[in-house]
Amino acid sequence: MIGLVLGILPVSLLPRLPGLWAPLALAGTGLVLLAGRTVLPRLASGLALGCALAVVHGQLLLERRITDACVGQPLVLTGEVASLPRHTLFADGASRQRFELDVASLEPPRCRGPARVLLSYYGTAKIVPGERWTFPVKLARPWGLANPGSFNLQAWYAQTGIDAVGSVRGGAAAGPAVLHGGRASLASLPDRLRQQISDRIGSLPLAPEAAAVLRAVTVADKSGIDTAFWTLLQQFGINHLLVISGLHVGLVAGAAYLLGGAAQRLCLLGGRPAYPLPAALALVSCLAYTALAGFSVATQRALCMLACFLLADLAGRGTSPANNLLLAAAVVLVLNPMAALGSGFWLSFSAVAALLWLARWQRGLPRWRRVLLTHGFMSLVMLPLGAWWFGGSSVIAGLANLVMIPLIGLVVVPLALLAVVCMYVVPAAELPLWQLAAWPLQQLTPLARALTQANDWLYLPFRGSLADVLLAAAGILLVILPLPLRTRALALLLVLP
Repeated sequence: MIGLVLGILPVSLLPRLPGLWAPLALAGTGLVLLAGRTVLPRLASGLALGCALAVVHGQLLLERRITDACVGQPLVLTGEVASLPRHTLFADGASRQRFELDVASLEPPRCRGPARVLLSYYGTAKIVPGERWTFPVKLARPWGLANPGSFNLQAWYAQTGIDAVGSVRGGAAAGPAVLHGGRASLASLPDRLRQQISDRIGSLPLAPEAAAVLRAVTVADKSGIDTAFWTLLQQFGINHLLVISGLHVGLVAGAAYLLGGAAQRLCLLGGRPAYPLPAALALVSCLAYTALAGFSVATQRALCMLACFLLADLAGRGTSPANNLLLAAAVVLVLNPMAALGSGFWLSFSAVAALLWLARWQRGLPRWRRVLLTHGFMSLVMLPLGAWWFGGSSVIAGLANLVMIPLIGLVVVPLALLAVVCMYVVPAAELPLWQLAAWPLQQLTPLARALTQANDWLYLPFRGSLADVLLAAAGILLVILPLPLRTRALALLLVLP
């Protein structure tokens, strides 16, 4: 697995891909080396197979891209809506819905090839996941700017498998968009539920920013978060809390495991053994929540690690968190080798790896010291990661996360998920639960805005080279080792560059 991960990672950085001979030769070499029984042949086998897999994936990705001859031409596209539409309301009152469409047909035939496109629709119809539409469109290649410290749009297109981008054409000459009847596919069910829940939150009598946070942490719909609000959260280093993360998935699994344990005891009192119930309920719950999150990289990682733990529990076996993390990385990259292009992959896996490293050296400490040490350590870890991916970091991220992580994870998310359940089961209890979940957000947002207006030093922009980032990471990892204080202080100096 180590070889497989290391073989996949560098391929996405190649300026161009080799021909078909390369993956064939690599796959053949990897299969031959797999017969070896020592470490080096197995490692080399994983490297070769990982490279072959990533090269094939990249070649298929490029082959599906729309051709230059079809760029900007009037086309007719038929397909199924394959994502939660992202709504944008402009200052003039116009609105846009952006969504991914799985292509069923593309006319004229010479332009066929793209399998998934990202469309912008400015019409009045409400786009629903799973619907089948025919649109008159103009398409372009998935191209985007990549500036230091900002979002890399072109890398996101590659990760998501977008083969073309475009907009629905208007006017009588273009012809109308046509909605086809029939049942939506089962695969679109999670996105349809996500849209129902998101629309319901948007209709509640809540402050817009609180509603935007609830939509983000419940169904990963960030369309209500504008640039100003995102910048506000970034200044406190808490914008990661708006992403449904492994922490949230773990909390859902833990709550389901406890509930399953209580049900198991009741079954035992009734004379009916139910040994698999806690693990099975936890696994189903975290799978459902991961589906509501749209199967993001962080939730895939959490789901894979939790599945390892829960399946080992069902089998009566032990499991290693480090091995689970490695397996999760291998699974995520095998499913999508381009995931390594995004900050989500590196931030998610780096954060968990850092926590496992910290846990190895803080055994025996009092709980309050472990909590403070964890927050301080993770704040330091985010410095080089923030410099590399975002061009800066929040000065007060440690203090802000000390307050906001428990608040979001133990109050807002549980209340919001309970409100979702009540939305379908006990409608009378739904609105009070949403209001309870939103209340702390509505109190803290004005305070946070006032602090940022009075202080311009909360967020420091800075960037570092790869050598600077690696030096800082090494120094931070060395700081928590049981070494003399002078040695750890010298290690911390590695962060200064």
